[in-house]
Amino acid sequence: MPTATQTRVTCPNCGTQYPAIVEMIIDVQQEPEAKGRLLSGRLNVVQCPNCGVAISVATPLVYHDAEKELLITFVPMELGIPKDQQEKVIGDLLRQLPTQSVKGYFFQPRQALTMQGLVEQILHADGVTPEMMEQQRARARLIEQFLQTPDEQLEALVKEHNDTIDGQFLQTMGLFAQQALAAGQQQAAEAIMATQQRVMQLSSYGQQLIADAQQQEMVVRDVEQAIRGLGMQPSRADFMKLVLEYADKDEYLQALVGLVRPAFDYQFFNDMTNTIGQAPADERDALEALRDRLVELTQEVDEEAQMAMQESAALLQAVLQNPDQDAFIQENATLFDDTFMAVLGANIQHAEQQGNIEASAMLKGVYEKVLSVLQANMSPELRFINQLLSAPSQEEAEKILREQAPAFGPDLLELMEALAQAFDARGESPLAERVRALRGQASAVLSS
Repeated sequence: MPTATQTRVTCPNCGTQYPAIVEMIIDVQQEPEAKGRLLSGRLNVVQCPNCGVAISVATPLVYHDAEKELLITFVPMELGIPKDQQEKVIGDLLRQLPTQSVKGYFFQPRQALTMQGLVEQILHADGVTPEMMEQQRARARLIEQFLQTPDEQLEALVKEHNDTIDGQFLQTMGLFAQQALAAGQQQAAEAIMATQQRVMQLSSYGQQLIADAQQQEMVVRDVEQAIRGLGMQPSRADFMKLVLEYADKDEYLQALVGLVRPAFDYQFFNDMTNTIGQAPADERDALEALRDRLVELTQEVDEEAQMAMQESAALLQAVLQNPDQDAFIQENATLFDDTFMAVLGANIQHAEQQGNIEASAMLKGVYEKVLSVLQANMSPELRFINQLLSAPSQEEAEKILREQAPAFGPDLLELMEALAQAFDARGESPLAERVRALRGQASAVLSS
């Protein structure tokens, strides 16, 4: 189903004309991500290839959510389309919607007179009340006030509104920063993020968040150190000792399961059940409670992983169905993580096993585009490490190290060790060993 079309746009800043892909149909069941783009103000925002100015392209829209039986049409007044032509344009768009389950609401679509009205109708259908909308507008006004306040006056203003600053407020600031980035407004995004950091440092809620994060980081470091102390090939019995050590420290148990989920397999729990059966009667209740908690934690990790896989699979479908893959990938660069790359890799492997050359080539094309964007967004140090890992031979990696490692200095060694620890935590021991071997060579180069 075509949901977008190509048009020509004239940049209001430099006058450059260029082609742009605009979306005209938002079908929530077909492409859930499009709803997010609409609500966040990123829908049909294009960037001039000459001067970089981002503009919002006005276009007729049809919004459809079959689950909520919601169908809304919108024709921007600034387009100046006569009434009879509006009906024809909207009619053509409506005919492109799926018709296998047409219901009565299809014949009486709602109409939005403004983009804000369209957004409010969607939010209302999602259960967002007018009072909640006003609260969000109030948050936006306060954020704008924070952004316009000189730094030396910001502390007093934050204290004045201290009770207003909560998780939703900071989340809204983060969303504004993402919108600015998506619109190509790098400086504005950086200003918002800098102000958000200051608000966190100055507000009671933010200070508690920072303290909680520091405590969590300390716990994870302690658990990582304990895991490394078990050696290169720890046994289930070794992990059982750690579990018993952390029995009364739930945050440590959470970190342990999150870091080494594969260790807690069927055999581990079977061994633990046997241990409980052999324990003194007065210790069994506590051990059973500990086992039940471990089961809960592993289920939580598995559910999060499954959800991440489903989200990555949906994101991959969105990439494949988007008429402008390059722009979509660039716009959603922050969503492409290890899970997405694993899902993409599995799809490529499946296509190759099925002998589907066309699908394999298309998926590999997506892989190259995503990898290119990710590498462009990496820090120079990470790009350098990635270059080392991708070297065709050990000799080539050593040559790259000798030529380029001195430019990065000792900080490179710390980053390499951090990456190795991250690979260890994900169960990718061969890759961790490879990074540590390269780190040893880099250390020798830097000390020579």
